[in-house]
Amino acid sequence: MFAGLLYCADCGHKLHYNINHPNSSIEYFNCSNYRGNRGTCNETHYIRADSLEQVVLLELNRMVSYLKNHAEEFAELLAQKTTKDYERESQNRRQRLQELIARNKEVDRLFERIYEDNVSGKLTDERFMKMSQRYDAEQQQLKKDIEELQRQCDRENDRAFCKEQFLKAVRKFMEMKTLTPTILHELVERIDVYQTQGRGKNRTQRIVIHYNFIGVLDLPEVEEYPENVVLDSRQGVAIEYLVGKAG
Repeated sequence: MFAGLLYCADCGHKLHYNINHPNSSIEYFNCSNYRGNRGTCNETHYIRADSLEQVVLLELNRMVSYLKNHAEEFAELLAQKTTKDYERESQNRRQRLQELIARNKEVDRLFERIYEDNVSGKLTDERFMKMSQRYDAEQQQLKKDIEELQRQCDRENDRAFCKEQFLKAVRKFMEMKTLTPTILHELVERIDVYQTQGRGKNRTQRIVIHYNFIGVLDLPEVEEYPENVVLDSRQGVAIEYLVGKAG
């Protein structure tokens, strides 16, 4: 259910879904741009799917608990979502949109170049097909990302709409009391996954949840729900997950 929502906190590329072999019961994500897989990112940003689901579910339940017990404070928290944070997130989104548009135009130029090279004989038909397929796949993804970012930019100026849509999704989660792919995608825009830090019992990993319409939401401490959670990543190895502010 997290496919398409996870991003590397260091290089910005998406995390890809994988299944462990030979233990196929272990599902995990890692950076699609990892150097070990011929990318440029220095770390894997490995995170297990089951651990991620537990952490996100705990964070959503913490938010629901705060909403139930402190409804006025929660409403005020949304209303006073700092302008600085909101504007920074909006600026980052628009900057990313411009980068995607620029890359899309660059891919168009690359298509033209390899076509001309193929016609002139500088590029073999086999090589041309491989490169054109790769550029085509990239451009299809670029167009999807551009359309989604454009939709977000078009509606982000309406604060009232953003707040109401977010609360609507939260209430739906409260009613269902479970995490489904539909609920997850209605609530969450993206999740930044950081590389695990430390060794042994001191291993920690930070994840930052960006909610749809409102961005990162920093909640006050909720007594019945811990801010951080420790989970076993494999037998005898535990990681403390830190959920909160970027950076």
